[in-house]
Amino acid sequence: MRHLSRIMLLAGVSTLSLAACSTDLAVTNPNNADILRTLGRPSDVENLIAGGFNQAVGGTTGGNVESLNSSMQVMALENYTGLANYNMGPRGGLPRTPLLNFPNNPGTASVSSNFNGLSRASRSVTIALERLATTGFTLGSPAQDLRARSFGRFGLALMLGNLALSYDSAAVVVPGGEAIPPLVGYDSVMKVAIGLLDDALADASNSAAAGTGGFPLPASWMNLSVGNVSADLFQRIIRSYRARFRAEVARTPAERAAVNWQQVITDAQAGITADIEIVMNATTGWTQAWVPNHFTGSNWHVMTPMIIGMADSVGTQYEAWLNQPLLNRSPFLIRTVDKRFPAGNDRATQNANSNGGATGAALPAGVYYRNRLTANDGAAADGTWGFSWYDHARFQPFQNAARIGNFPHMVMPEIWGLIAEGAIRTNNFPLAITMINNSRVSRGGLPALAGIADLNTAVPGGNACVPRIPVYNAGTFTTRCGNILEAMKWEKRMEMSYISYGAWYFDMRGWGDLPEGTPVHFPVPWGERQTRVTPYTNMGGVGLPGGAVRGTYGLP
Repeated sequence: MRHLSRIMLLAGVSTLSLAACSTDLAVTNPNNADILRTLGRPSDVENLIAGGFNQAVGGTTGGNVESLNSSMQVMALENYTGLANYNMGPRGGLPRTPLLNFPNNPGTASVSSNFNGLSRASRSVTIALERLATTGFTLGSPAQDLRARSFGRFGLALMLGNLALSYDSAAVVVPGGEAIPPLVGYDSVMKVAIGLLDDALADASNSAAAGTGGFPLPASWMNLSVGNVSADLFQRIIRSYRARFRAEVARTPAERAAVNWQQVITDAQAGITADIEIVMNATTGWTQAWVPNHFTGSNWHVMTPMIIGMADSVGTQYEAWLNQPLLNRSPFLIRTVDKRFPAGNDRATQNANSNGGATGAALPAGVYYRNRLTANDGAAADGTWGFSWYDHARFQPFQNAARIGNFPHMVMPEIWGLIAEGAIRTNNFPLAITMINNSRVSRGGLPALAGIADLNTAVPGGNACVPRIPVYNAGTFTTRCGNILEAMKWEKRMEMSYISYGAWYFDMRGWGDLPEGTPVHFPVPWGERQTRVTPYTNMGGVGLPGGAVRGTYGLP
């Protein structure tokens, strides 16, 4: 009956029923789901496991634009739009209001999307792993079995880990577990995810996995630009995810500080050594769901100055902007020494250095932000805190190619940032400096960090320093040059924008940088709570449960 309930849950059936009958009438019903029959062939089991990574990608950044990723982008100031689509406008507004979680509220679909998708995917991989563990069952060889088990555990870890990053609680679905497990807190879910990554790494490191039918992973399993994935690369990817999960699960600065940073450093240093890219093509089931709307125009995407204004290194326009009322903040020219922004002392020059600034124009090499043409401002011409003259257009070539081609999935600046943060928190400042300078100097063109041995020393650059961070005191903002920790944050934001799931959001909540009242996670969807006959509540809002306190920058 346990196996039956799992198959029925996988099929999306919300209720189970049992009917008593006479043994004289008992017959075998071929239409009744049975795990041994459904996954009878080795190829069925291997195919289900092989699809796990794609399901994890689809349940986060790919597949569905209704994903929480769209909400997290506006909540972390990585994106701005006033549109109500996917509930982005309400969730990105300031001051923050509660994230609603009750029957028929307009945000139901986005809160449910990731929870349901990742939970269903975890169920399907669990079923396959259980079948693989059945006595006498084999895919063909011990090495092939080990490879599949490692990849299955890895996929299951990504599903549970991303649930733990996103929601206040979730159900832990694992081989041999309860058919309908209870909801447990995010920290407990993440412990299981980390344990699965440990197990996946052990399997991939087993010398027996190199035998006939073992590693490398077939190219189709991860669809990476490198093709087949060697055992060594797969182990590095596992370690990189383990470093990410350990750091990003934190909801508060206190939890972030309590992370075992030496473990994070160890894993990150043994992690990937080059960017991991997926070969995207929606017709083959690999995509980035947010891209089409992002490049539709300024109604869908604008970079608010709230964070990128920290690049303003010529003059004091950012500070003046911060001190205006929220609904009376006009766009301003960001003049900066950071090469990832278009250079120029007026808008026309910055337009020219944005390859003309026209919609659809690919940016010059190394420039990430476009100063758009005035004619394309649209809603950005309004005067509120959300609008600027700048778009993030780093991935315009991908959009122009009909979203077919390589797209980054996990990048080196994330790994450098994890090592740097761990090094700062363990007082290894020389290591932190090296990691930060990897992108700060070569990509940003900013003065190299050198000789910094504390959190009191400002980054170099004098009055033209980057980043220049807000300082809030009794209703007034000033700005100052950031320290080495802020330099690390700046590099992660610049280099990870729009790449990974919750690219800015997970870090900013742990750093304490979110605007006041921003939900620090999402609630389990009301539909799931209702089915379990447990209370459902809203999340976040200024001064309300689940809302961030006024943080590092004093943002409202």
